[in-house]
Amino acid sequence: MATATRVKVRSWSPTPEQVEYIRAIEPTSHFLHNLPDEIRRQYAGQWVAAKDCQIIAAARTRAELCAALGEPRDPAILLLRLEKGVTIRWRRLS
Repeated sequence: MATATRVKVRSWSPTPEQVEYIRAIEPTSHFLHNLPDEIRRQYAGQWVAAKDCQIIAAARTRAELCAALGEPRDPAILLLRLEKGVTIRWRRLS
């Protein structure tokens, strides 16, 4: 019989700066999560970078995508791996 794992969930109160960041990237996040099937198929199996509701780069691996984007790291760029039927999100840390 499997044992249950207990997870402790803490409340989160974002700082004003975090709220501003979340609001700033919300349109691009919405854009990425509602891509048309045609675009999802085009980039299936790849990592994509998006900014201002546009895909700005794509690569086979996250490392290749980060290398292509170069420095400095722009917090407004969102990274996402597109799979058939599955989406894996990754926030690019500065």
